[in-house]
Amino acid sequence: MPPNPIEHLKDPASMDPVPDLVENILGASQYISVSYWLGQAAALATGTNPWEWVAEQFAGDWEAVNKAGQALSNLDEFNRSYAAAVRIGMEGVDHSWDGHAADAAAEYFSRFSGSVNGQAHVIGEIGDQLKMMSTGMYETAQAIKGLWEFLLDLLIAAALEMAAAAATGVTVIGPVLAGAAAVVTIAKAMGVWGEVLTLHSNTWNAAQGTIGVIAGSLGGLQDLEANVLPTRSYDHPGV
Repeated sequence: MPPNPIEHLKDPASMDPVPDLVENILGASQYISVSYWLGQAAALATGTNPWEWVAEQFAGDWEAVNKAGQALSNLDEFNRSYAAAVRIGMEGVDHSWDGHAADAAAEYFSRFSGSVNGQAHVIGEIGDQLKMMSTGMYETAQAIKGLWEFLLDLLIAAALEMAAAAATGVTVIGPVLAGAAAVVTIAKAMGVWGEVLTLHSNTWNAAQGTIGVIAGSLGGLQDLEANVLPTRSYDHPGV
């Protein structure tokens, strides 16, 4: 029985839940509100506003990217099944049909199925790259989330120490002790922030590599111009 290619054209759905990465990392409902001292500690440790940095670097609908990749994978399967259905259909009449018309039809449908099948590999490759990109971003967000939670713990501790130093300014020893503790905590926070930046840099380089692969695949689609799909229906030479 010939395959039914239409069954592969399904509404794409991401393979795994890909939540909003910014919200996933920041976890607005999980962490305390940003106070003046927390902002000061963050600026000292990172040299920037880390909350804005995360929003800028990870904003985007990565679930849509995943679904786009799945849609292309479905189209890949459709093309393969469609090409097989055309080939099997032609083979079903080839044994009982001879002559010039049979030869012309065989040549036409062979070229037609070959063109359809030829698109499948490139389309599937682009789909795989999109799915890997979205999954990689999700996994990176999960890793950065762990570092983010540790960083926030350190920033909160540093903020409390800085606040204590300011509050004990009327004494001599209080600000010295609290200020020294804050310096140590800020140094630890800077180390964690460095890990975040390294992870982000590695992910960025991987994303650029993925874009390069997709661009190369799109270039491969241009090769199909040498074997384009027929632009007209089959012309029976005897009619």
